[in-house]
Amino acid sequence: MEFFDVGAVIYFLRKVIWAVPDFSVDRYHQRLRDLHDRIEADGPFVTYSTRVLVEARKPP
Repeated sequence: MEFFDVGAVIYFLRKVIWAVPDFSVDRYHQRLRDLHDRIEADGPFVTYSTRVLVEARKPP
């Protein structure tokens, strides 16, 4: 995923609550500010993740 601004990161973290279970802007304000400065200086913030789909079936 590529994030071009910190607002998109905040939106993502609010929607994907399992990524950072205790996320709030107030709690992570300084880290978000640092990330904003990094994005402004270096360009998009790129993340990588792996997803797994598990399919379960009840035995007959």
